[in-house]
Amino acid sequence: MSFLLFPWISVAVLGVLSYYLWQWTYWKRRGIPGPLGYPFLGVFLDSISEELPGPLKVREWTKKYGKTFGFTEGLMKTLVISDPDLVQEVFVKQYDNFYGRKRNPIQGNSEKEKRTNLFSAQGYRWKRLRTISSPTFSNNSLRKINTTVEDCALELMRHIEERSAGGEPIEMLRFYQEFTLDVIGRIAMGQTDSQMFKNPIFPVVRKLFQGSYSRLFLIGAVLPPFLVEIVRQILLKTLKMGSFRKINVITMKAVEDRIKQREEDEKNGIEPGEPQDFIDLFLDAKADDVDHFGEDNGDFTKSASYTNRQLTTDEIVGQCTVFLIAGFDTTALSLSYSTYLLATHPGIQKKLQEEVDRECPDPEISFDQLSKLKFMECVMKETLRLYPLGTFANSRKCMRATRLGGVEVEPGTMVQVDTWTLHTDKSIWGEDAEEFKPESWLSDTDHFFQKGGYIPFGLGPRQCIGMRLAYMEEKLLLAHILRKYTFETGAKTEIPLKLVGAATTQPNSVWMHLKLRN
Repeated sequence: MSFLLFPWISVAVLGVLSYYLWQWTYWKRRGIPGPLGYPFLGVFLDSISEELPGPLKVREWTKKYGKTFGFTEGLMKTLVISDPDLVQEVFVKQYDNFYGRKRNPIQGNSEKEKRTNLFSAQGYRWKRLRTISSPTFSNNSLRKINTTVEDCALELMRHIEERSAGGEPIEMLRFYQEFTLDVIGRIAMGQTDSQMFKNPIFPVVRKLFQGSYSRLFLIGAVLPPFLVEIVRQILLKTLKMGSFRKINVITMKAVEDRIKQREEDEKNGIEPGEPQDFIDLFLDAKADDVDHFGEDNGDFTKSASYTNRQLTTDEIVGQCTVFLIAGFDTTALSLSYSTYLLATHPGIQKKLQEEVDRECPDPEISFDQLSKLKFMECVMKETLRLYPLGTFANSRKCMRATRLGGVEVEPGTMVQVDTWTLHTDKSIWGEDAEEFKPESWLSDTDHFFQKGGYIPFGLGPRQCIGMRLAYMEEKLLLAHILRKYTFETGAKTEIPLKLVGAATTQPNSVWMHLKLRN
């Protein structure tokens, strides 16, 4: 019997191998340049290299192959672009053809996952989640949490004062991560007081952004489809992806505790007050009629599901979890890069301190005062131009066959923007494109954002929903620090910054001396 099966097994194996090789040469057969990598793997090994973070590797490829090129990772095909007109085409003009995100197969199916979040969802489900979540990040909502964010900033100031008193340098990236986790914990996770430098969840969340985790996560691209779910479950249960599962468990407990609290309050006749945090905001949208809505989250490929503006408990956990992860890393990195650039450009730092002194003279900094910090906003924009964050999120999945800049794009093809190249393109930003020049934002440069030349928070309908919260956090904390201290480099400061990571890019460290101002 085994002898009879052998020819069929051989044919099956040969078929699989042939298919992988056919996919490996996908771009070459279409006359599109790009790195070939290795058979079956494509550029996968380059993606997991510790020597150069993935986004910077893509920048190197752009220098070699041009503003439009392609590569494969196993069976996944990616077209890379860094032309602003094509960016505008993908993110805005042809949004209906590119409304999905580039997702690694090991992330699961966003249409079927009960806890699919705003970042992963697509189509009608994304539209529904976006509509429900948007009020959470409105100016009115941010004004209400301004006091909480400032309390976190003042708590960090106390730690800075203790650490800098002896003149020792401070690793600012770690301090900023403590700050951002405290903020998101208090506004999204039901945390009632500061847990700064004693939060048990800190090492769990931080592990998600370490290079080893990122490299492990990318393996899904090269696995045969029938192995993806098996490997995914192994990673979730036993390896680094266990961190994500732990965060989900912690979030679920916070949501369940809040549900119990609200039920007890209702029994005791206590009227619900203003929402305390994101959990309350999402619980107010929780599904009451599970029979109508369905615990399987319904079929979100159908437009009818969009009319239901309520959330399941699983969806609430999903939204809070993704806000925790996104809010922890990106804002801390933006603060770190801003700090480094200010310390290495003392004239710009002095000008910013003068603005802070002028616009924020009171001990407390109000929400309205933050809007007056125009030069600080220029500093933040320029920082994000030179050090764009989460750049692999600036990607889309082709949902319908279309044409992009002369290239026929098939459904299932991923389109990735090389944001690092885009943000320092001399044809857009001038010959000094790689210099730190925040004053340039004082002129009318917003048209760069509109035409696709500047995308630190993405572009189009799926632009980052947390942008205003990130700006508010950064302005509040930097204003408090710069009123009292001046950032100065020292022997431990890495100049230039050493950038590390795999799927993400971050500085290895940001050691700074904080000198008391006269």
